[in-house]
Amino acid sequence: MASQIDHGQAESLIKEFRNHNKASGDNGLKTPDGKHLNGFFLDRASLENILKDPKVAGIHVHLAKHPDFVGKPDNVHTVVFSGSVPTPGAAVPYASSGQTYGDVQPCPPWCNS
Repeated sequence: MASQIDHGQAESLIKEFRNHNKASGDNGLKTPDGKHLNGFFLDRASLENILKDPKVAGIHVHLAKHPDFVGKPDNVHTVVFSGSVPTPGAAVPYASSGQTYGDVQPCPPWCNS
């Protein structure tokens, strides 16, 4: 299970990422409109739709190339996410439930700082 961290530590870690990403200049992660990427907004309806499956133990999130930038050198990425179901005895403890979501909104502009 993930560890809950205090808000101050979260802010510090986020700031560290943002500073590092901006220092990378053109090599930093970008939003589709060219701003430095801070994160992503995952909507409640998608999360609840995944979590209503009683077999789902959690959600896994993967970084992926943004579909509008496939095959291009631009450093524009997105996330895809799906439910995770236990896989007892397998090499990895969880596998996708098969219900996968993408087309998430980047921050900025969808999230405040």
